[in-house]
Amino acid sequence: MNPSSILPVTDLVVDVFESSPPSDKARILNQLIGRAYETAPTPVRQTLLEKLLRPLGPLGLVSVAGGLFATLRFRDGWANLAVQPEDVQRISPADVIALAGYVQQVSWSALLEAAKVAAGSPAMAGSGVAAVLTTLLIHHSIDRRRESRE
Repeated sequence: MNPSSILPVTDLVVDVFESSPPSDKARILNQLIGRAYETAPTPVRQTLLEKLLRPLGPLGLVSVAGGLFATLRFRDGWANLAVQPEDVQRISPADVIALAGYVQQVSWSALLEAAKVAAGSPAMAGSGVAAVLTTLLIHHSIDRRRESRE
């Protein structure tokens, strides 16, 4: 095989993602967000969580991860969301995967903002997860806009 004909890994992931059914696409995105959270340093985790939590209302916060995120949101008042380093220690990647699944239903822009946080962090500059997540979200956003116009 000619080495120049080999697709970059990101292109392969996008091809698999694009050919997947919607439920698998959602699961892939949730898993990537969870993985980005898992590999990120604490300050990036804090910001990532804040981006994902902001668009959720009280009912959503209570219904995700056994209400774990509601305690963060209500701790200092609704307008003063600030995830602390000790909060990050209590929140697992599985909790973030559940949160991402709920956020997908509520605010697509929050997912994009979270991906930008991961991709824009110098600490995650070499992270393939952040790059793939951002690429997939951009492709998926374009598809969603195209579908809404049709």
